[in-house]
Amino acid sequence: MAANTGRLYQWAIQRTESNRAPIWIGLIFLLELILVIPLDAILVFFCLQKRRLIFLYVMIASVASTVSGLCGYLLGHFLWDLIGPYIVPHLISALAFEHFAVHYQNFENWAIFIGSFLPLPMKVLSLSAGIFHLGLPSFLGFLFLARFLRFALVGGAMYLWGEQVKTFVDRHFRGLFLIIGAKIAIGFAFFYLIAQ
Repeated sequence: MAANTGRLYQWAIQRTESNRAPIWIGLIFLLELILVIPLDAILVFFCLQKRRLIFLYVMIASVASTVSGLCGYLLGHFLWDLIGPYIVPHLISALAFEHFAVHYQNFENWAIFIGSFLPLPMKVLSLSAGIFHLGLPSFLGFLFLARFLRFALVGGAMYLWGEQVKTFVDRHFRGLFLIIGAKIAIGFAFFYLIAQ
């Protein structure tokens, strides 16, 4: 395990230090819809390596995350009629689904903004926005605003306290990697319990 995390750390360092680092961060955030890792940690890593590019990384991450959200919205919007009958009775009860739908539609813009700002899975937010046919322009606007604010806070923190954070990450990468894995497992367990 230690050897694997060491190789992962070296691979990540190589990506952040390359001239293509902005392309890498854009690609990673574009794939947010299918990735299960918390991308704030990726942004932190990139910002720590090249602090002069923090604003560029924040902008790229915000735009790419919004495009990823748009893809999720479109998938939810156009595929729900096809896959919905298999999901509602098997993964979530019809009553829970209706309850969620009413709340989501009543608090549409706030739900998008708060859900995008907090570290909630983008998959759930964007797919459900498409499923419930929320307004696309407001979805994209509130999604981008929330992501930009969230990523700007991360970037700002790295600009102010980057050296202390970099020292900590370099020293404790393996432990942080295990904590991120535990967080992902807890997230899946949480959504599984909600669906029951």
